[in-house]
Amino acid sequence: MTEDYYAPPVEEKKSNKTLIIIIVVVVVLIVLCCCCVLGTLLLAGPQVGNVFSNIIEELVTPVP
Repeated sequence: MTEDYYAPPVEEKKSNKTLIIIIVVVVVLIVLCCCCVLGTLLLAGPQVGNVFSNIIEELVTPVP
């Protein structure tokens, strides 16, 4: 008597390394984007402020 026993494959526990790596990469990209935006605002802040000051001055000053 030959009986074939089918053993279901043992499910290996999937490690969450891939998920952790993806989360770390996304967090790093978000932090870098925030740093770039803050750096740009710090460097271009005075110029942006001057533009808005000029617009306000032109609105307030009557044109003859």
